[in-house]
Amino acid sequence: MTALTLEKAKQIIDAAFARGAELKLRPLGVSVLDAGAHLVAFQRQDGASFLRPQMSAGKAYSALAIGMGSRRVEAFAKERPH
Repeated sequence: MTALTLEKAKQIIDAAFARGAELKLRPLGVSVLDAGAHLVAFQRQDGASFLRPQMSAGKAYSALAIGMGSRRVEAFAKERPH
C-alpha cells in the first residue's frame, strides 16, 4: 500500500472545500487519516465551529473502522439506530 502523503492530503482537503462551496455548505473542517487511522492533515475554514477537529476526525475514523464511506456510515446509523 502506498503511503498517503501530505501533498495528497492537502489535495483531498482542497477538493472537499471546493465541493462544500459548490453545495453552499456552512464552513467545514476536514480531517484526512491514513489507512492506520493516523491523522495526516486537518484544516478548518474560517467560521467553522470549535469542535470541527474532533467531529471530522471521528467521522473519518468511523469510516475507516467500518470499511465504508462516511455517507454509507450515516445511512447505516439511520437504518440501525441502536
